[in-house]
Amino acid sequence: MIEGIAATSALNGAGVDFRTILVAGFAFAVAGGLSMFFSSYLSRRTELDSLRLDMAREKMEIETEPDEERIELAGILQKEGYTQNEVDVIMNRLSKNKELWLREQLRHELHLHIDELESNPIGRSIPVGVAFFLLALPSLVPYLLDVSRTSALLASVALSLVALFVLGSRLFIVRSYTLRGGLESVSIGAVAALLLYGTGLVIGALR
Repeated sequence: MIEGIAATSALNGAGVDFRTILVAGFAFAVAGGLSMFFSSYLSRRTELDSLRLDMAREKMEIETEPDEERIELAGILQKEGYTQNEVDVIMNRLSKNKELWLREQLRHELHLHIDELESNPIGRSIPVGVAFFLLALPSLVPYLLDVSRTSALLASVALSLVALFVLGSRLFIVRSYTLRGGLESVSIGAVAALLLYGTGLVIGALR
């Protein structure tokens, strides 16, 4: 999205017609959406591969070193506040069900959940790409209107900065919200727009 706001600002400064700016802005929105999708997909797939390796390692340790794993998990449960009697009951139950034991070993020791392995990386990545694409579109609206070049620039930059704040702060994910991330994205976007607009002015003057 930063590339999009920078490009449209540069084209505006260079005196390019609004239609060309719209085409370029839309192209950046599509490219950015695809980039975010594949980035999220590859990141999630790598994470899932790591989870599978952790699960395989823990499964092997339960099979080959059951006593050590039992002691380790019992110690973790005690640190979490379980009494010795409760720990004994839990470990007795887990010793009879290795599948359940594996789940609890992963959850308490590594804070991992086997259920996460069932998630589809594509399904989780599509909303990311779509969100990026949709949030990039409002910044193009001013170039559809019969307004001055300066008004279109200011309105487009303002809308882009709002979208950057939403994405950077993860405003749509309550538990992941970060004000600092939003402000950093806005700052980078504003600087990029200013620099590229200035570059566009220079290029326009040389034409």
